[in-house]
Amino acid sequence: MQSHKILVVNAGSSSIKFQLFNDKKQVLAKGLCERIFIDGFFKLEFNQKKIEEKVQFNDHNLAVKHFLNALKKNKIITELSEIGLIGHRVVQGANYFTDAVLVDTHSLAKIKEFIKLAPLHNKPEADVIEIFLKEIKTAKNVAVFDTTFHTTIPRENYLYAVPENWEKNNLVRRYGFHGTSYKYINEFLEKKFNKKPLNLIVCHLGNGASVCAIKQGKSLNTSMGFTPLEGLIMGTRSGDIDPAIVSYIAEQQKLSCNDVVNELNKKSGMFAITGSSDMRDIFDKPEINDIAIKMYVNRVADYIAKYLNQLSGEIDSLVFTGGVGENASYCVQLIIEKVASLGFKTNSNLFGNYQDSSLISTNESKYQIFRVRTNEELMIVEDALRVSTNIKK
Repeated sequence: MQSHKILVVNAGSSSIKFQLFNDKKQVLAKGLCERIFIDGFFKLEFNQKKIEEKVQFNDHNLAVKHFLNALKKNKIITELSEIGLIGHRVVQGANYFTDAVLVDTHSLAKIKEFIKLAPLHNKPEADVIEIFLKEIKTAKNVAVFDTTFHTTIPRENYLYAVPENWEKNNLVRRYGFHGTSYKYINEFLEKKFNKKPLNLIVCHLGNGASVCAIKQGKSLNTSMGFTPLEGLIMGTRSGDIDPAIVSYIAEQQKLSCNDVVNELNKKSGMFAITGSSDMRDIFDKPEINDIAIKMYVNRVADYIAKYLNQLSGEIDSLVFTGGVGENASYCVQLIIEKVASLGFKTNSNLFGNYQDSSLISTNESKYQIFRVRTNEELMIVEDALRVSTNIKK
């Protein structure tokens, strides 16, 4: 595997993100193909250069080929065979995949089987895996699942109080997501604290957002559930609501259940309350978005309190990560203030610039509080290398 480059792929329904690493785990290039099927847009960053262009992508196949051609055209690689390993982010591995896995006929079939659980995610991910199997026949492909980290959640935390056959026949249960990010944060802090295993409460706050309770280095509970729709109020997702609302709105507005769920996923959350899903805009105008901010902060604080209780009040750190958690200081301060009665203390002087991580708790705080920049792509590289090396042995 020496000198081979490693490609990380994150495929969505209308976009594909790429990162190319060298064998020292350094980023060589970042690529983005978006608005696939509509009026495509392509972006490539390498060697402090940036290329942006409009490109018509009629399907994911054309997007992948355009990216690979751009790598060669810009002399980032000479031949496709230089890419020896490809790590694919796959959202839904159900409770079947308890680790990343080398892609073969069996594992690909299982990824396709779970399309029913995450059609917007697993379908394009499976399609793009198949494209790479054809385009770079010499490379090993590894699937890294968002759900894997959460397969340690105990039954009392993943089971819903619904008819037994829903789980048995239809696989309805809590799966949780953002697992690759949580795994990265846990391993990063193990090294930083020189201690393992850790108890953590991690808030991954971005356009999609969730909270995870980590006990002894393993996921104990998480706010997202059967799908990423459950839990926190997000950019365009509602988070927790009364499920009876779905059938009520379907009947009242003459919509299908799928239509209502689509609105809960894409037209709800902060977007529904403020008209914007951009957290920077929302928190930059607190006087206009007061109610939305209070709702958002309250929901995150509720989960922190809940998980602190589940961890018996014994944690090594409360952690904020994701685009909002890492950068939106005002938002993070409000959340910490909301849980101050539990012993969390901070002040605005602690929110300066930082590189990988920053301690934002005061000396009076009962618990340490950190902001940590997550790196899901690097975690996928490390998982892919580990799995492909084990296969060799």
